[in-house]
Amino acid sequence: MQSPHENEYAAAVAGMNEIYGTAKSLPAIGDFVSGCTCGKRWSGHVMTAEPGRLAIEVSGAWIVVNPEDITH
Repeated sequence: MQSPHENEYAAAVAGMNEIYGTAKSLPAIGDFVSGCTCGKRWSGHVMTAEPGRLAIEVSGAWIVVNPEDITH
């Protein structure tokens, strides 16, 4: 049985997830990913990852994309 505080915390987390969605974790360096940025499809390996941007090696060139652009 959970305490009232634990129940309140769980309800708050569920409400925040409903409103803002759950956080997506960044892919790891070396992961193969694909996505679409500004209407252009791309796929490649993650070279660097930091909050808000990823550097992806695509056919020998690096592009910087928003993590939200990843589709797979």
